[in-house]
Amino acid sequence: MYRSIQLALVALMAVVFGLSVLSRRFPHIAWLQLFRVNPPPLSDEERARMRRRANIHTAIELILMGIALPMLYVAGTVMFFNSFSATATTLVVVGSCLCLGLGISAIWRNRRK
Repeated sequence: MYRSIQLALVALMAVVFGLSVLSRRFPHIAWLQLFRVNPPPLSDEERARMRRRANIHTAIELILMGIALPMLYVAGTVMFFNSFSATATTLVVVGSCLCLGLGISAIWRNRRK
């Protein structure tokens, strides 16, 4: 019983979502516009705040990639019983430094604005 109610609710939500997508695709059909959801417009200040927040999140992701890259290289090399090569180690260190530098500079630039 509970499973069939759950299935019916999911199907109903899928239909409403599909009608919402179709309302944007076909704006000339009047009855579909009942399902259209228009988010409120954002002010310039809110857009700028969202952009700054997104830039900081991206910078943090770059910093975390710079930290994780050497660890993943070491873990992969050890797990597959390979030996460390100078070329691969150099590429990993350069890539890690590049990610860390880009992340730190993005945060630094974002904080100065």
